[in-house]
Amino acid sequence: MTKYSSEFKVKLVNEYFDGQISILGLSKKYGLPSESPIYRWVHEAEANGLNYLITKKSRKEYSQDFKLSVIEYYKLHEISRLDTAIYFKISPSQVNSWIYKYNHYGVIGLRRRPRGRRPLMAKKKKQVRLDSTKEEKYKQEILNLKAKLHDTEMDRDILKALKTLRENNPGSKKQN
Repeated sequence: MTKYSSEFKVKLVNEYFDGQISILGLSKKYGLPSESPIYRWVHEAEANGLNYLITKKSRKEYSQDFKLSVIEYYKLHEISRLDTAIYFKISPSQVNSWIYKYNHYGVIGLRRRPRGRRPLMAKKKKQVRLDSTKEEKYKQEILNLKAKLHDTEMDRDILKALKTLRENNPGSKKQN
């Protein structure tokens, strides 16, 4: 269950869009402990419309490839998790969860897990360590190489900018 109803979210965002009150004023008016949820709702509504604020009742399962594409987009574009969630039209908490799992367990952590209650009288098994499949290892390696390439490109761009600054500023002394 959500903390705030969809109607409440839409009401606050509409009040903000009317331009009569600020986000801080709305949080004080309605007694919210922080203005960050209102900011998030306004940001989401600006990007995807007011229908995006309506709580979805279905539980959608996402493939491992989709989760990897979300994480890759987040890392390569260096944007916030909220902006990533808005871009893919998913929950920001879902993005946080996937990034946490990826950082702690790698690609293996993004596998689908069986849902439902476990049997009560299950046989005791030894702790089984998750082994990655070849495909998961390749995906992990591809993501690592893309991140390394991105970092190298950033370093190159910084060095190019430094070179042009030094060429354009003849009064500076060269250091050895």
